[in-house]
Amino acid sequence: MDAPAHPGQSAEKMRLTACGLLGLILPVLVIAAETPRITSGALPAKLKFGDDPRWAAPDWDDRDWEQTTTADLPSRAGIYWIRLRLSWPTRGRVLDPLAAIIWHGDPPAAPIDSLFLAAVFSFELYWDGRLLERSGVVGSSRETEATGPLDHLVPIPSGLSGPGEHVIALRISSYHYNFPAPSFNLFISLGNYANRLVYEARRAVFPMVGVGGALLVAAICAVLFWFVDRRRPLVLCSLLGFAVAMFYFLIAWRCLHNDPYDWLYPRYVVITALMTLISGLVPWLLLEQFEVPRKGLWLAALAPLLVAPWVASPWYHIVAVWLCRLMLGYSAVVAGWAAWKKRRGAWLVLVGVCVGLVSVRATNTRDFLDLSFFLTFGVLVLSAFTVLGMQIREDRRRAREALLTSARLEAELLKKNIQPHFLLNTLTALSEVVERDPAGAVRLINDLAGEFRSLARMSGEKLVPLGQELELCRAHLRVLSVRTGLTAALETRGVDETVLVPPALFLTLIENGFVHQRPAGNSAAFELHMQRPPGRIRFTFLSPGAVKSEPGRPDGGTGLRYVQARLEESFPRRWTLDQRAISEGWETVIEIQNA
Repeated sequence: MDAPAHPGQSAEKMRLTACGLLGLILPVLVIAAETPRITSGALPAKLKFGDDPRWAAPDWDDRDWEQTTTADLPSRAGIYWIRLRLSWPTRGRVLDPLAAIIWHGDPPAAPIDSLFLAAVFSFELYWDGRLLERSGVVGSSRETEATGPLDHLVPIPSGLSGPGEHVIALRISSYHYNFPAPSFNLFISLGNYANRLVYEARRAVFPMVGVGGALLVAAICAVLFWFVDRRRPLVLCSLLGFAVAMFYFLIAWRCLHNDPYDWLYPRYVVITALMTLISGLVPWLLLEQFEVPRKGLWLAALAPLLVAPWVASPWYHIVAVWLCRLMLGYSAVVAGWAAWKKRRGAWLVLVGVCVGLVSVRATNTRDFLDLSFFLTFGVLVLSAFTVLGMQIREDRRRAREALLTSARLEAELLKKNIQPHFLLNTLTALSEVVERDPAGAVRLINDLAGEFRSLARMSGEKLVPLGQELELCRAHLRVLSVRTGLTAALETRGVDETVLVPPALFLTLIENGFVHQRPAGNSAAFELHMQRPPGRIRFTFLSPGAVKSEPGRPDGGTGLRYVQARLEESFPRRWTLDQRAISEGWETVIEIQNA
């Protein structure tokens, strides 16, 4: 047995407090560094409430109409019209800038011949007075309005796309617009029809790859948890993979199916809810992986941060960006703490978080189909999964070493209990008892035989009921009482004799007490107190008497190494052992987490 180290408790509290404060401040700084906006790409427009088919004419005088932009159109405000004016160059060809995104190298000539709209309303679209597209039925009430699809790719007839000024007129109603905001953003762009088709088809590639990768991670972690190691990080990693897969799938759904425009709000709400879940699971996974103390306080500090973006903005794609930044900032604090504490794989996760922070700064908030989301989640999940694999491999190695060490120490312990010195002393005591108390000698022989039988029966077991362990301890104490002349006993409080413990666990602590302590008087009352705090079992073992060697006991004794090896073999990484000198003797506290 050895005395535990006592690091400065105040310094440890200061470090934990500093990490907690950073966990609150850093995410706020990450958000404040660059607040996302949704006004990029807004076009000037003229607006007028009412309904007059003459307003579609390109030469209609709209100078008295209200000046607005396509980023600030009123929602649920009855029927109204907006007009936009576009100018074509009088010379040369107008080429599609989207071609540079779709094609590698020099893009082929791609004249603009189409109009793309993302419309969260019902409308009629007029180009230079001609009706080109109708979505749903424009109505004067929610009952008379019928919703149309969200996205529209409208070809422009060749006779209407020449040089000069062109007028787009939109007749709008938006009674089924179910976002809480009083206004909405109309995304409208010109481009080449063929290029746009290719671009829209390719938009689903990244999220669908993400769906497959995340589901694979979720399945692997679930299999590892069920068949290999019942550890909490595997459950969290599996849940995280499934949540990311659902997040990606709902993003890709817009490319796979053109929903009615009133479906956009519930889809965004679910996506943002999944982002909130992901933003909570990632820090929780890191807290579990790196065994951060007081995880409950860390998670309690994270909870209000995850709620704040929902209250701060009605635009759910902006909320998702804020949540992503909060997640990354908070994870950076956790990974930084773990790197400071030299936890295995912490630097890998910290680098992954920093890559995510860099990539998400330029996130396009028009929708969730931004490459930075996929880079962020891909790197995060991959780094966390890699670290988890490293930890499982290390735990397997430690388990094998613990098994070998336990077997070796078990043999040493058996040899210690049947060594000639122990047997000679016991036989000498027996000869004395035979002369003065034959009946007591018979009891001593039975106790000694019972102890050896119990040791032989338990030596091949990994776990035994606590009642069987206590029976062995009491038999040993009866033998030692006769041999040493002390009145030795074991008192228990709150024990459940069906609980499984490693064999000879408390017997070893009793042996250490006799070797390293001097009981006061002619009695030695050992005490075992069992408690069940939430999620774990605590054994408090008191060995009476003053410690022979100060300030502590010799380091690395066979008994203590046997106890540690047995605990690691039976409860890998789920146990703690703390020892200290108290006024009554030497206290050993063993805590075992529930599987």
